[in-house]
Amino acid sequence: MPDPVPDLQGEVVLTPVLGSFQDATLRIRVLDVTEADAPATPLAELTLPSVSYDASAERRIPFTLPSPEWDPRQTVIVTAHLDRSGSGEVEIGDALTTRAEPPSQEPLSLRLTPVRG
Repeated sequence: MPDPVPDLQGEVVLTPVLGSFQDATLRIRVLDVTEADAPATPLAELTLPSVSYDASAERRIPFTLPSPEWDPRQTVIVTAHLDRSGSGEVEIGDALTTRAEPPSQEPLSLRLTPVRG
């Protein structure tokens, strides 16, 4: 029997540049981005509803995401999307990770950047 794949752990960092918000949805996803000209394939997702932030200081939201199994030849990244409207789509006012973070056995730190128009 193969060894179990360890859970992915880390934190999503909220900073005052995001501004304050209430009842947003935070999605942390593991994506297969192997094919450059194709949409990313979700391998795992964690959804945290009802996230609020007053923008007075940096806030760290811890997460644990069961790690999916994948072929070592695949290119896999971990991303976060702060969805203020709850639409599930990336819109102006949302926030995203902008760096490709590979999964790691070490805790991840995902910083968000606001989506501007």
